[in-house]
Amino acid sequence: MSNKKTIDIQKITNPFEKDILKLLEEKEKYVYGDIIKDLKLSATKGQESILSLIKRGFIKHVDQSSYLKLNVNIK
Repeated sequence: MSNKKTIDIQKITNPFEKDILKLLEEKEKYVYGDIIKDLKLSATKGQESILSLIKRGFIKHVDQSSYLKLNVNIK
């Protein structure tokens, strides 16, 4: 059993953050720039949303790469 915390995606109010979490739930890991490109976010919105999710511990970098992955379970 993983010791990741579980978050309720319905409680995420930022639609960009919600989309990023859903994308990372579908794919195990994703390149930082591709998240922004594939979700058609502006660079600024994408970066702000990704940094916010990293700061809150919801997503994290895979080792020292530019890949990101979920750091929580989503319900």
